[in-house]
Amino acid sequence: MKRQILIAVLITLIAIGFRIFLASKLTSEDEGDGKFYSLIAQNLIDHHGYSGNEEEPYNPTLSRVPGYPLLLAGIYRVFGSDNKTALHTIQILIDTATTWLIGLLALAWAPLEWPAERRRTALISALTLGAICPFTAAYVSTVMTEVTAMFLSTSSVLAAALATRSPRPRRLWACAGILGGLAAMVRPDCGIFPVAAAAAFGLVSLVRARRAKREGQRSESRAVLVRGLVYPAILALCLACVLAPWTIRNARVFGVFQPLAPPAANNPNEWVPTGYIAWLRTWVDREQYVIVFEDGLNAYPIGVDQAPEYAFDSPDERERVTELYGQYNHPPNPVPQEERESGEDGDIGQIESPNDDFTGEEFKGYQMTREIDAAFGEIARERIERHRFRYYVTTPVRRAFLMWFDTHTQYYPFQGDLFPTSDLDFDKKQHYWLPAFLFVLWIYTALGAVGGWILLRYKSARIWLLMLTLLIVPRLAFLAWQEHPEVRYTVEFFPFVTAAAGLAIAGIQWRKLWRFNFRRRRARI
Repeated sequence: MKRQILIAVLITLIAIGFRIFLASKLTSEDEGDGKFYSLIAQNLIDHHGYSGNEEEPYNPTLSRVPGYPLLLAGIYRVFGSDNKTALHTIQILIDTATTWLIGLLALAWAPLEWPAERRRTALISALTLGAICPFTAAYVSTVMTEVTAMFLSTSSVLAAALATRSPRPRRLWACAGILGGLAAMVRPDCGIFPVAAAAAFGLVSLVRARRAKREGQRSESRAVLVRGLVYPAILALCLACVLAPWTIRNARVFGVFQPLAPPAANNPNEWVPTGYIAWLRTWVDREQYVIVFEDGLNAYPIGVDQAPEYAFDSPDERERVTELYGQYNHPPNPVPQEERESGEDGDIGQIESPNDDFTGEEFKGYQMTREIDAAFGEIARERIERHRFRYYVTTPVRRAFLMWFDTHTQYYPFQGDLFPTSDLDFDKKQHYWLPAFLFVLWIYTALGAVGGWILLRYKSARIWLLMLTLLIVPRLAFLAWQEHPEVRYTVEFFPFVTAAAGLAIAGIQWRKLWRFNFRRRRARI
C-alpha cells in the first residue's frame, strides 16, 4: 500500500509537470471561440451584462452557455483582465484533478470479484494513462471549455457510479445531477453524460425487477423498480434545477424557452441559413471543410474548388452550386458588416462567428441571402431523396470514424492531417509526430475496448459496460449528425475510455501471459 501511495504521488507530480510544460510551450492567442468567451467574461466584469459585443450597445446573447465565461470572469476579476497565466495554472490543477477522477472511476468500475490489490492496480493504471494522455492535456493551454467540461462530466459519472452501489445513494444521485447540470452549462452536449449514467442504472433496475418478479419475489421486484425510477428522477430534478436560472433568464430577456444554447449558436432575432446547413450536412465529413464552408460564411469568399467530388452527385448539381456561390461572392447590393451584426437588415442575419474581423469599410460583399439559402435547401432535399442511406447512415458513420481516429494534434505546433502523406510538413516533423499520435490513439482505443470486454466477463461489472456504452454512443451519434464534425468535441470521451483502459491493464494477467510465452519458447528450443 505504501509503495502504491508513493507511485500515485509520483504520477500526480508527472501529470502536473507535463501540463506545465504544455502550457508554457503551446500557449497561443485563440481567435475563435476562446476570444469570444474572453469577450463575454470581460463584458460581465466591465458592463455587468452577458454580451458578446465589442462595443455598445452590448446586446445580451444566449449563443453560449454561461459556465465557462463565468469561470473566466472570476479568474480575470481576481488575477487581472485577460490573465492567461492564472487561467492556465487553474486549468492545470483542474485537469490534474480529472486524472484522479479517472483513476477513481476505474476503481468504482472494477469487478467485485477482483481482489483489493488488482482493484488498486486499476486505479494506478488509469491514473497513469490519464496523466500522460497528450490528447486531453493539451487543452490546459487554451481558452476553451474542454478542461472544465471533462472535470465536471467525469465527476458526475463517478458520483453516479458510486451511488449505484451505495446503501444510501440519494445524496450521490443529487450530486451527479448537480455536477451534470454544471457540465451542461459549460458544454451543452455534456448533459448527455449524467443522463446516460442514470439510464444505465434504470435499465439494469428494470431487468432485475422483471427477474425478481419471475422468481415470485414481488415485493423485491417492486422495490427494485421504484429505486430504478426514483434515483434517476432525483438526478434529473437536480440537473433541471441547475439549468433553471439560465432558462428563466432567456425567457425573460428573449421570450423563448432555451435551457441550453441553440444548435446554430444564434440569438432569437438572428436568421440562420438552414437550407445551406442542410446541404452541408449531406456531405461534410471532416473539420477541414467546416473551416472553409461554414466558419467563413459571410466573411470570406467560397468556391466549389474547395469541395471534394462527393459533395456533388452530378455535373449539373456542381454547376448549380457554382452559380449559387457566384451569387454569394458577388451580391448585387452587399450589406455592410455593421448592419448585418446589428440585425437592421430584413433579409440578412448574422451567423455569429468570432473569426469575423471585417469592419464595414473592409467588407467585400460576401453575403448569404434567403434566396441563395432556399436554393441550397432544394439541392439538399434532392440529395437526401436520392441517397437516404448515405445521408442517414453512411455519412454520419464516416464523420464519427474520422472524428475519433484523428491524430488529435490540435494546438500542437505540428498539428495537421496525416493523409495525404504528400502534404506533410517535414519542417514541423509531421511525418514523425502525426503517426506517433495516431499510434497512441489506437493504443488508448484498443485498451478501452479490452477494458469493455473485461467488464462483460464479470457479472457484477456488466452494468459498467452498459454505462460506458451509453456514455459514448449517444453523444458520438449526436456529434456525427451535425454538419460541423470538429475533432475537439470527442476529447470528452477520453476520461471514460482511459478508465476502461486502466481496467484492461489491471485485468490482463501479465505474469501468466509472460510465463506462458516463456514456456513456449523453451519448448521450441
